[in-house]
Formats: sequence, C-alpha cells, structure tokens
Amino acid sequence: MTTAVFFIVIAVYVIAGGLVARLIKNKADFYVMGEKGTTLLIVGTLAATYLSAVTLLGISGQSYSEGPLVIAALGSFGAWIGTLLAVVYIGRKMKALGCQTMPDFFEKRFNNRTVSVIAIIIMIIGLLGYGVIQLIGAGLVLSEITGISFPLMIILFTVALLVFCAIGGMYGVVVTDTIMLFTMLAISAVIAPLLIGTAGFDNMKAIEETIPHYWTIGGAEQRPLGWSISQFLVWILFFSCTPALVSRVFPAKNDFVILKAAVIGVFLAPFMQLIVFLAAGAMQVIQPGIQDTDNVMVIGFLNHVPSFLGGIGLAGLMASIMSTASTLFVLTGFALARDLYEHMRDEKMDEKQSLRVGRWAQVIVAVVVCLIAIARPSAIYWISIYAGSIFGVGWLPTVVGGLEWKRMNSQAAIGSMIVGTATFILVDELARREIISLPVHIDSLMISFAVGVLTLIVIALFTKPNEYELNYYKEMKQTNFADITINQYMAQENGLAKLKKEYKQTMVISIAFIFIAALIWGYFFMMIGL
Repeated sequence: MTTAVFFIVIAVYVIAGGLVARLIKNKADFYVMGEKGTTLLIVGTLAATYLSAVTLLGISGQSYSEGPLVIAALGSFGAWIGTLLAVVYIGRKMKALGCQTMPDFFEKRFNNRTVSVIAIIIMIIGLLGYGVIQLIGAGLVLSEITGISFPLMIILFTVALLVFCAIGGMYGVVVTDTIMLFTMLAISAVIAPLLIGTAGFDNMKAIEETIPHYWTIGGAEQRPLGWSISQFLVWILFFSCTPALVSRVFPAKNDFVILKAAVIGVFLAPFMQLIVFLAAGAMQVIQPGIQDTDNVMVIGFLNHVPSFLGGIGLAGLMASIMSTASTLFVLTGFALARDLYEHMRDEKMDEKQSLRVGRWAQVIVAVVVCLIAIARPSAIYWISIYAGSIFGVGWLPTVVGGLEWKRMNSQAAIGSMIVGTATFILVDELARREIISLPVHIDSLMISFAVGVLTLIVIALFTKPNEYELNYYKEMKQTNFADITINQYMAQENGLAKLKKEYKQTMVISIAFIFIAALIWGYFFMMIGL
C-alpha cells in the first residue's frame, strides 16, 4: 500500500507538471506564470513551501523528545512573522518594481555588476545547501521504508522534478505545489489528529509526570527563555528574506491576491506545523522510547494509523521534499539562466532563446543536485549549516536598506553582504569548534546580522550614492503595488464596483480566518491545559 501510494502520487505530480507546460508561451510565463496566479495557487505554493521535510522529520523529533512548545511557542511564531514580512513587505515591493526574481532587485536598485554577482552567488549557495541536504536526509528515510535504493530514489525525484521545473517553469512549480498542499494538509487535518486522539489529551498532559517540564517553553531540556527568544528572532531573520517565500509573490495576479494569500497562508503555517508537533508529543504516549527521533512521525504513519492513511502520510512527506526541491531547482536555474547568463551578457536574447537557456539551466541544476545527493559528501553538511541563514545575513540588510534608505549605495551593499556572510561563517565555526563560547541567548546569526547592518550604515555614511541610485530610489518611492492594482481595476468596465467587491472579500477572509484560528487554538490549548 505504501509503495503504491508513493508511485501514484509521483505520477500525479509528473502528469500535472507535464500538462501545465502547454501554458508556457514566453519567458514571462516561464518565470512568473505571466502574473496570472490566483489566490488558491499562491496560497498553495506558499503553504507547501513553508512545510518542509525539516518540520516532519527533525523538528518533530525534537518535539517528541523535548516537548512540542520548545520550537512552537516562539520559533514557529517568529517564522510566521518572517513569512508575513516576506510576502506583504518585501515581496509586494519587489513585485511593484517589476522584479521577476529576487536578484532582479539588486540589479535594478544598484545597476552594479559586482553587487549582482555577489547576490547571485549567495542565492545559489543558500538554495543548493538547504535543498540538497534536505533531499539527502529525506531520501534516506524513504528509501529505507519503500525498499527502493537510495540512488534510485534520488534519480526518481530528479526526473519527476525536471518534468515540471524544466518544462513548466514557475507554472509547473506553483500548480504542483498546490496539488501537494492537499496531501500535506491530510497529515495535519486527518493523520496528526488521529494520533492525538489515539493518545488522548489526559495521557498527553500526564507526560510531565515521567518527563518533567515537557509542556513548558523550556521543554524537557529546560532550555532558558533567552534561547527561545533567540529562536524567535532567528526565524524572523531567516524567513523574511528567503527567496523560496518572497518569489512566491511574483506570479500573483494583483495586490488583493497577495493580501488574501498572506492571510490564509499565515493561518495555514501554524495549522500545518503545530498540530504535527502535538502529534509528535502524542507519540510519547503511544510509543515511548523511540531512539531515532527524526523518524517519529514516519513510525506513526506506518504503525499507528490505518495503512491507507499511512501511505498518504508518507506521500505528504514526499510532497514536502519535492516542494522544497522544486523551489531549489527552479530558483537556482532562474539565477543561472536569467540573472547570471542572460543579464550579464551584452547581446540580448529573443523569447525562444531565453526559454531554451532557462530550461537547460534547470537540467544542469538537476544533474548537479542529483550527483551531489547520491555522493552524499560531508562538505554539503558544512554548506547546509549556513544555507538557511545566509539570506538573513547576506541579503536582508541590503534589501531593507535598498528599499528604505536614500543614502544606500553599491559600496554599502557589497560591504554588508561580504562582511555579514563572512562574520556568520567565522563566528559559527569558532563556536562549533568550541574556540569561543556564545551566550545561550545569542545566536551567531544575530551577531552577524548586527555586524552586517553596522557595516552597511558606516559605509553608506562615508560614501555617496551615484546619480542612478538616487534617481532609482526616487522612482521606487513613487511606485506602489496597491496603486498599480487600483489603476488596473479602474481601467476596467465597472472597475469601482469590482474594486469594492475585492476589498470587502479581503476583509471578510481576514476576519473569518482570525475567528477560525481562535477556535482551533483555543480548543487545543484548553484540552492540553495550557
């Protein structure tokens, strides 16, 4: 049953990706879906990207051993805030400026080849490191369960992803992400509650009798509050500038789609995560003493729910892997083709040439990722340590400074990106090798972020923006995506009536999801006794 569901789900993704490839007519379709993304599609790709194999494996394992609130209380809350900033603040502003990829912003804002190249290098390293290590870890788990050899499992993933990444571009990724979301929701809405029901709320509350502090923010390890607060800040920094989330805004049809997607997506993020974390806690009742805690949810899928639902759970785990991996493929391919090759050459390419380069870039990325994953080199683990955080220290100060500060210039951008990233690697390595000791409430990401911001401010104060940078800053401040959307509606027949309808719909959705969230979390907190 498990293997059958596994192959059926892969087949559905491949077929869907192949079908939407027919919609690709030009490079705008390939890179941003021709900006035709509806609320359902943007919510689907945003939520599917948010839930990764890290949630279903590593963090669930930590929730099982230490308690669900250790990460959920402040770490996840920081991730939700970061997601909101990525979508509503950074993503909307970049889309208003006509950006089709995040490196577009660096090129438009500074018109400096060095800035663009550094930004692209940071993006490629970050996406490759984060995506490949997740693919390796999850591939090992699934190959053991299904009996498919690890190399064959990775090759199957790669071939399946190539169909909707190389052929379908952003269309393929967004549509398949939305399909994957329904599989992932089955875990949070059906399978995880089933595990919680099997354990029973009374038995779950009683865990503290055998594992003291299990239902506290500090958890069984009694982590200090400073550590939890640092996790809150770290996740805000990481999520607010990661291209996997920000880029999901670019295909949106208009500003109303973005705002509605933000409301629904930020609701789905805690819904999909916290119920899984509570289910991991329930596994302490159902099957205590699991040694390999990373597999706790997989064990729950295989042994403690009906076999069909277990197959759906594993398919959801696979979906979370493929969603993250497809983001890796498509964004890294975009960076190579559009941001590096196409923009750095003097001769312009026509639509067909651009599409061809974009698709071949996806193939190159796929082959590289496949070979790295199969080889499983130790070096990729080193890269992965920095991959998730590199956007927070390397990009975030420059992006915010570029959006908001008139004195921001290319020298400050170069200095901030290099110094911030180098500081993070240095401090993290020194701490990991126990050459230095960091306070428990201070993370290396926070230190390097502060250093990057300080570097940016100092350089910007001692240098001046050039004429291009000043003119573009002025143009940027006069550009607002809300105004663009309003003008689009007013140009239509009965535009004012349509505008009012969209506004009312957005308000109703916002209020409705606040009410739904209060009911769901009020129920769980009451039953757990928090």
